[in-house]
Amino acid sequence: MPLQHRGKFAMRGIFLIFLIAFLSLTACSPEDPPPPPAPVGVGVYEIRPVEINREWRFSARTEEAEAVQVVARVEAEVAAVLFDRGARVSAGDVLFRLDDGELREQLRQAQAQVEAPRSALEVAERNLNRGLELAERDFLSAADLDKLRDAVNQARSALAAAEAALAQSRLNLEYAIIRAPIDGRVGDTVATVGNVVGPGSGTLARLLATDPIVARFQLTDREFREVVRLRNSGLDADQLQIHLLLEADERYPWPGQLDFIDIAVDESTGTAQITARFPNPDDELVPGLFATVEIASREQEATLLVPQQAVRRNLLGHFVLVVQPDQTVSERQIMLERELRGASVVAAGLEPGDRVVVEGLQKVRAGSAVETAAYDWDDATGLLAPVDLIRP
Repeated sequence: MPLQHRGKFAMRGIFLIFLIAFLSLTACSPEDPPPPPAPVGVGVYEIRPVEINREWRFSARTEEAEAVQVVARVEAEVAAVLFDRGARVSAGDVLFRLDDGELREQLRQAQAQVEAPRSALEVAERNLNRGLELAERDFLSAADLDKLRDAVNQARSALAAAEAALAQSRLNLEYAIIRAPIDGRVGDTVATVGNVVGPGSGTLARLLATDPIVARFQLTDREFREVVRLRNSGLDADQLQIHLLLEADERYPWPGQLDFIDIAVDESTGTAQITARFPNPDDELVPGLFATVEIASREQEATLLVPQQAVRRNLLGHFVLVVQPDQTVSERQIMLERELRGASVVAAGLEPGDRVVVEGLQKVRAGSAVETAAYDWDDATGLLAPVDLIRP
């Protein structure tokens, strides 16, 4: 066979091979799409109204109910310090005793200085009485009678001044004994025996009344209106539950009472001052502690709660993952009002019947298909658990 015919035959063979391969490919059916991913199992909590007591929590700092700066009112040498620093004292207990030798001498001088003006007054009064008798018989001029009256007035003034000096001397002698004006704990002192102290010496010791102790905190304008409304509605101490929470939310055993509610909201801060008093018989609390005041009323209201473990944060604030009717997940921005134990009060963003993801959050995101298991609060533990386990 000539060479050119063999080449044409080879080209035709290659063409037929490609044609058969193409027809084979077009005759095959297309591959099936990959199956969708299996739904992810998550735990959900259904939002529903819950009747709860009105409750507020405020950051507070403890402070003494009363504070007294003990000072010396007279100048004298300290003769004795009669208290233990940091100890509890009662009103009237002697704290310091000052050397009163000079004060007693001043008292004796003041007593002696009273006698002369008293005698002068007696003489002036006798002279005035004689002068009045003589004036009735026209033996004494009106001018001379006026002089007698002036002498009596001057003698009375001198006696009054001397008696005032005597009273001050007696008072100064009493000031040589410095007593506790209130019940409380007395602090440190720089005054020791031998020091000369006086009105210019400043504070000798600080006395704090810490039973009861006061917790001071601030209300926002909205909270202030609510508390004032409760007060005006006649709620007394038996209808308001006031507790102090210490570290790790440890509840102080003694309940408290509202002590003072400010009369106005500070325009610069938008807050109002409020204080509560708590018994402190064992001195467990000291001034200056940070704590939380928890106030709850017996007035209940229907409130939406969301478990805190369901809440996340993004640039817009708080959000939760909500399971839609088609069993897919979507993000929902929410607003929270306050925190309770394990939950938060919802101010906006959720409605009754919404199902929020509380378990398996790390496995899903917006758009994920899920298979849900209902969760609810376990009364025994106070934690969220599958409904099948707590309600068999």
